[in-house]
Amino acid sequence: MSLADQFPGGMLLTYEGMGHTAYGRGGACVTEKVDGNLVGLEPVRPRATC
Repeated sequence: MSLADQFPGGMLLTYEGMGHTAYGRGGACVTEKVDGNLVGLEPVRPRATC
């Protein structure tokens, strides 16, 4: 069970790269999906990967 599964409405975005945290250094894919979710309230599609 992922952490996202433990929260109502939780979503998981998988980053395929080095390191643990990708926001701010994972490229446009990560930034657009995270900002879209946090600012625009757009859901991240299931099994989304950057």
